[in-house]
This record gives sequence, C-alpha cells and structure tokens, in this order.
Amino acid sequence: MLPRGRPRALGAVALLLVLLLLVGFFLFGGDPECERREPGGKLGAWVYGLRAAASIDEDPHRNHNLSASVLQLPLSPKCELLQVAIVCAGYNSSREVVTLVKSVLFYRKNPLHLHLVTDAVARSILDTLFRTWMVPAMVVSFYDAEELKPLISWIPNKHYSGFYGLMKLVLPSALPLSLARVIVLDTDVTFASDIAELWALFAHFSDEQVIGLVENQSNWYLGNLWKNHRPWPALGRGFNTGVILLRLDQLRQAGWEQMWKPTAKRELLTLSATSLADQDILNAVIKEHPELVQPLPCVWNVQLSDHTLAERCYLEAADLKVIHWNSPKKLRVKNKHAEFFRNLYLTFLGYDGRLLRRELFGCPSQLPPGAEQLQQALAQLDEEDPCFEFQQQQLTMYRVHITFLPHQPPPPRPHDVTLVAQLSMDRFSSHPWASVREGLSWADHPPSPRLQMLEALCRHWPGPMSLALYLTDAEAQQFLHFVETSAVLSARQDVAYHVVYREGSLYPINQLRNVALAQALTPYVFLSDIDFLPAYSLYDYLRASIEQLELGSRRKAALVVPAFETLHYRFSFPTSKAELLALLDEGSLYTFRYHEWPRGHMPTDYARWRQARAPYRVQWAADYEPYVVVPHDCPRYDPRFVGFGWNKVAHIIELDAQEYELLVLPEAFTIHLPHAPSLDISRFRSSPTYRDCLQALKEGFHQDLSRHYGASALKYLTALQQPRSPA
Repeated sequence: MLPRGRPRALGAVALLLVLLLLVGFFLFGGDPECERREPGGKLGAWVYGLRAAASIDEDPHRNHNLSASVLQLPLSPKCELLQVAIVCAGYNSSREVVTLVKSVLFYRKNPLHLHLVTDAVARSILDTLFRTWMVPAMVVSFYDAEELKPLISWIPNKHYSGFYGLMKLVLPSALPLSLARVIVLDTDVTFASDIAELWALFAHFSDEQVIGLVENQSNWYLGNLWKNHRPWPALGRGFNTGVILLRLDQLRQAGWEQMWKPTAKRELLTLSATSLADQDILNAVIKEHPELVQPLPCVWNVQLSDHTLAERCYLEAADLKVIHWNSPKKLRVKNKHAEFFRNLYLTFLGYDGRLLRRELFGCPSQLPPGAEQLQQALAQLDEEDPCFEFQQQQLTMYRVHITFLPHQPPPPRPHDVTLVAQLSMDRFSSHPWASVREGLSWADHPPSPRLQMLEALCRHWPGPMSLALYLTDAEAQQFLHFVETSAVLSARQDVAYHVVYREGSLYPINQLRNVALAQALTPYVFLSDIDFLPAYSLYDYLRASIEQLELGSRRKAALVVPAFETLHYRFSFPTSKAELLALLDEGSLYTFRYHEWPRGHMPTDYARWRQARAPYRVQWAADYEPYVVVPHDCPRYDPRFVGFGWNKVAHIIELDAQEYELLVLPEAFTIHLPHAPSLDISRFRSSPTYRDCLQALKEGFHQDLSRHYGASALKYLTALQQPRSPA
C-alpha cells in the first residue's frame, strides 16, 4: 500500500511533466508550419518567426512568443567587424549622431566601422569629436555629401531632410566596392540591444533578397488619410527605411542604379515629389520587385510617428531593439508609452561618453591614433607623487564637440574681432551679477543666472564670439535647453559654443581657451574671460583701432584692454570712459586685482591711461597678465597650466618672446564683476602642495622657453620668483 502522500506527489510530478511538454511544444515545434522550408533553403521556423514579428496586423501575443525565440539565435562571430552607414548633415543632426552612437557603443560587443556621409559642417564636428573621443575598436570613415548631391538632386523632395534624405539610394556606389554588407541607420534611432543581433539577420537572407527592412508602422502607404492623399506605390503598408540591411555586393550585381532611377522617373511623371524621401522610392522599387526585400522583425524599428501602430509590435520593454523617432516632433510625439521611450533616449543623451572608451576583451584591434602613446605616458606616472593629479590632467584627452549649436559664421571683414572665452556650468551658474543691466541690480530681477550671464555678454558685445564650455554630457543638454529658451541667446547665430566634456578634477582652462581660439573665424581675437563685461562700444572701437594702427603684416602687436573690477552686486555699467573714471574716483570701481595682486596689471599704467588720448606702448614685466586683442594666428595657450595660476601669465610671456608690441588702448575697458571663488582658487589658497605643483609647472615652462628662445629667455627667470602669482 502506498503512503498517503505518494499519490499527491506522483500527481504533482505528472503535472510538471505535462507543463514541460507544453512549453517544449510551443518553443520548439508547436506550430506545424515551423517545419516548412522556404525557397532558399532556410528553415521555415525562422522565416515564419520573421513574418510573425514583421507584421503589425497579427496577434501581438503570438508575435511576442515567436520573437522571443528569435532573440536566442546565434550572433555574428565575436570579433567580426560590423559596418554601419549614416547620412548626417548640419549641427543638430551631428548631435543626434552622438546619441545614436552612444546607444550602439553601450550594447556592442563587436568592432565597428562607421561610414559617415556628411556635409562640411558635420564633417568638421564629427571628425573632431571622434578623434578626441578615442573609442577603441571603432573606425570612422567620411564621405563628402557634396560629391553625391548631383546623383539625387534632380529628385523633388518635400521631406524636411532635403536632398540628404535621398542619399541612402546611392550608398552602393558611394561606399567602397570591397564593402559587401552594411547596416544603414537614420540619425534619429536609439538602440536598446546589441547591434550584432541585427547584423546576424544577414545570414537569413535568401539568394535574391538584398534589402532588409521593417514594415512601415502606419497607414501612410494605404492612402486616403485625407482628401487627395496620394502616396507613392508600396507593397501593403510599405517599409520604413530608418533601419536598413543592405547586401551591397548583390545590389551592385543586380544593377541597383538601373532599378531605382527608372522607377523614380516614371513615378515622378504623375507625382510631383517624394514626401518621405528615399523611403518612397525604395517602396516603389519593392512594389515591382518584392523578391528583393527581407522583412525584419518589427522590434528592430519601433516607429514613433504621429499615427504609429507600433504598439502592436511589442508587449514589454525586453522586446524592444531599436526605437525610431520618425516624426518631426521627435521627443514631443504622443504615444502610449512615450514616457518610457523618452527616458531611454534621455539616458543616452546624458550618458558620460568617456565610459564608452572601453576595450573589447578578446578582440585584437588597433588603438585610436595617439592612444598607445598616452597609455605609455600615463603608465610612467607615479601615483604617489604629490603632483600626480596635475601630471595626469596634462595627459588627458578631452572629448570636444565644436559648434554644439547652430552657428552662422560672420561675413569676411578685414579687421573683424571675435571675443574668445571659456566657462563651465559651476562657474557661470553662481553669478548673481548676471542680471546686471543699465542701472538695475540682480535683486530687481528674479535670477536665472545661467542664462543671464551670457545674455549680459551678448548685450555688451554685438560681434562674433567663440566660447568653450567645460560640461558633463548631462550639463551640455541643460545648456542646450537654456540657449533655446532664451530670446537673447537663441537670436545670436554668431556665437559659437564648443563643448569640452568634463574629465578630471582640475579645470583645464588653457585647453578650453585653445579650443575656443582655434574655432574663431575672424582675423583678430579678443582674449577675455567669462566673468568680464566689455564696454558697450568696445567691439566697434577695436575694429577701428586695428585699422588705424595698421596691424597685421605691417605691425605685430597685442592691444591691451585695461581691466577694472567692482565689488558691488548693485552696479550701473558705465557707458563711456568719463563715466568709468567717475566711478573709479568715487570708489565703486578699482583697477583689476588692485586689492589682491596689483602686479598682474600694474604695467598697464592706469595713471597714464586716465589722460591718454592715443595708444601707448608698455613693457613686459613679471606676472603681467592683461586682456589683449591679437591676430588669430597668435601663439596658443600652454595647456600644462590647469586649475588656477599662471595660465595667462605664461601666454603673455610667449607673446613677448615672439616680439609682440604691447599697446594700451586709451578708450577701451572691460570690467570684472564679483562672484564666489572657484574651487581651484580655494585649493590654491589653502594647499601648499597645490602651490608647489604650480611652481613645478612654471619651472618646466621656463626650461621649454630656454630651449626654444635661448639666451633671450633669461629675462623671464624673474617671473619665476613669485610662487603665488595668480592666473
């Protein structure tokens, strides 16, 4: 006789076996169609799985179960080089590419080769960015969009992307003939999975299939969305071209150009233009040649357009592979799960890009140019050295995103001047003076200091500016929002903002200055600091002075702009030299650093300046650090000086060593306004070790001067005798 519990136990075991059989049935062959083979020799289970996941009209629960099995397919070989092509033009599109690439790098396990078809603007931005990003196992190649323009410019296009939206049509001829396969991506997609999973889908193309696409997730190509709505011909709902798999070798053999061109010309006889750029033409070709297309699972292009049906594609977040913001509204598009999608996108938008400089273990790959030398130099540093922090910062390669916002270069003018300065979020967010205007104090206006500081500068300087900003990835997005919501800043297209991404604990002030200086586009530059406001008339006065003094090829000079400061937050800015002198006499203004470091500006000779009516020459002296106007090709700042101390002093020494005259302008002035001391200043004042490390930098600087200029550099030894000289 069996024990009382035995029947219950046997029943439980039997129930468990039944459940396991059912799970196996559904996962590994529950549908009889799974055993069918399709033309081309591929297993019907895979093809059926593709079709179930590709169509948004079928049961999403069924799609979910089948797409889950798709995820378990083997990926491409671990170290296989994956090829990715992107068309990118302009400032905004360049920012989108960065976010896209971040999402790809976050999940990737394979080496990448990016093929970027760009205009001149995007080429300049992205070349600088990827060169300074130094991501291992990633190669970037550029292709000139202007050279491809004649191939597609004959096609009328209503899409907001312009003729760049048609350039994917000519990728088979534009990309190297040695390239057999490529993933083509729109700039407005975000990855939520390893791109190798997408690459692996190439293995399931039949011999005839040359293009992999996801079905269009709206009713656009079905027509009748409104009166007289007439879309281009398409197969059913058509396909979306935000994510494309291209078999380039097969497309070339099939005569791709002889396919799409005649189709486009024929359709344009009855249709005035394309509405969705390359997508319209590709769908018209597929309508004629359906054998060319391999439908991809819909999760590889979840489309968030205004009338999207994408909700039928997925059941949970784990299903998602690629999110496509294919609406002009972008993040403002309305969708049932819009908040989730936005949060995923914003995660990569603010993600620290330096964390993606990770090597692919087990994959031999060539390091980015200069990376090996940097690694060797860093390895030689002694972490126990008291100045290790300074030494490490000097070897840091900062990611640089030039012209972060749309910028309109100034028209060429022979005596034009760009104001050059640098700032960081913490430095320009703590200025209560930022709202100072004519006769008004910050207390009279609710402070929005981040905006108001730059707004005040824009009011004082109507000419071009080149500003380097030291920001984290997240702060860069905050700054973008600040500018876009400021009527003053958004109206100034002649202000170029260049983001240098934060890395390390010391402020790389001279590196920032060099970035801003290199991007100035005028013959002359005014080397200023962000906590100074120039005289309202200074821009016009400088241009007139440069012309009058015949600077340039005839005369090598640095024009000194006398610097003053106020200690009052409530302050009326002077509109003339006479008003400034009155404020100076009444004690509302002082010569700059008069109370802390008079040596820094004493050679300007303020007593002489009071009476001067014409420019006068002054001699260099130890610790002199005036604000100057110089030719754009002047010596760059010495990047070894990070944090606080001697960064401008070293630059003025370099100018003097190269025999620049120092000419003080009699009607020029700029005023420093009060703010809390920076962290670097506080460390300089409180830490003897900090000052010792600065002294070591100064000694190294003089040794380099001596090697370069010989005996003429001996006079600068006196400048080294003051270990506490400021910036």
